Amino acid sequence: MRVAIVASLLPPDAEGGTERVTLTQALGLRALGHEVLLLGGRPADRTQTVRDQDGRLITVRLGSDPAEAPDPLGQRPATLQRLLAELRAFRPERILVQNWWNLHPDLVARCSSVAPTALALHDFHGLCPRSFRTPPEADHACPGAAQYRARDLSACARCVAPLAGSLSSSRVHALLEQRLGLFERQLAAASLVLVPSRTHLVRITDLVPLHGKGRILEPGLCHEFSGAAPAPRPWDGRRALRILHHGRRSEAKGTLDLVRALADLPPGAVELVALGGADEGLDERLRAAAPRLSMELHGAYDAEALERAASGAHLAALPSRLPESYSLAVDEALALGLPVWACSADAARERHGAEVVRELPRSDPRAWTLALAEVLDDPRRLEAQRAAVPEDIPLAGAQAVHLARLLLGDGAGRDRCAS
Repeated sequence: MRVAIVASLLPPDAEGGTERVTLTQALGLRALGHEVLLLGGRPADRTQTVRDQDGRLITVRLGSDPAEAPDPLGQRPATLQRLLAELRAFRPERILVQNWWNLHPDLVARCSSVAPTALALHDFHGLCPRSFRTPPEADHACPGAAQYRARDLSACARCVAPLAGSLSSSRVHALLEQRLGLFERQLAAASLVLVPSRTHLVRITDLVPLHGKGRILEPGLCHEFSGAAPAPRPWDGRRALRILHHGRRSEAKGTLDLVRALADLPPGAVELVALGGADEGLDERLRAAAPRLSMELHGAYDAEALERAASGAHLAALPSRLPESYSLAVDEALALGLPVWACSADAARERHGAEVVRELPRSDPRAWTLALAEVLDDPRRLEAQRAAVPEDIPLAGAQAVHLARLLLGDGAGRDRCAS
């Protein structure tokens, strides 16, 4: 099968969860003998198109076009035409669109004129300009299905007003209506809609119809760990409780909430090691929030660095304020033998159970402080959770078999569908 996988960004231009899943799925399909075109956009400051070929895997990263004027709906007609030209030259039998935020909002519908096109929904981008349906202000409430059907997007208009510049509220509302209509058009045009968990499938189908096309495909573990680093040792309370926080450091990911929680614990009782890039100025705010806390703040990391960090840790903490559709970071920590505490952990608990992934309130440092204080008083509480960590976490490469079957439409996964 000739498969084209399209994404807004690709490694090494971006190394987030969606980008890692995209690359790993492409490599998995190639390993099965399929011919794969990996086709993506590039950041706005990178105008050069980059092409590479590794056996049956062709990678094309389309340079951004500085001549394309910014469009409120994200329409980039020149980029769309270049992308479609690449697809037609490749002649795929199936296309998978991972996301489209910097490509074109009508991408799936236009790609479907080339070949049957599946759409992967990693978040709520099609419904929410902020992508996660998590308003920054407490008095903003996201619309439900009835509001979407009635095109009552006044709550959305108020939420995104700070991003809209000089546009009037009526103009913002009209653009949001067009944006929603374009998303519904993509769902109608898609041959298949993939989601990473039943949790996310339910969230999506509670808001918009997927026309019976929804299927669950768990991405699986994108990092393959070597096992070279020693396994984490149980914590016996005789030394500081060492906490691992990996992934991007940001307020949205709960990093500041975590540090504030740790700051209220006895000095020397806990240590924090954090891996991943940070939002501008955040590390300075972290240190200011907990000047007595032992913190190691590292930048971008690979599988080896994560494995080394986990070997010296006792607990992984992932207090994201955002709804997680899968949470690759949870699987990474479990694969390395660490118990996990997380917020918005419905999708992770769906896979692993409440005894493996402990869920704590989001945006609530005090709740985290109290829970950690209980562990400091009785280390057996954490040991019971560590003993429940599963020995095997599915690898993303193995999921490529299921992805190929779903793309070909042979009926695999019918037990995991929704209307």
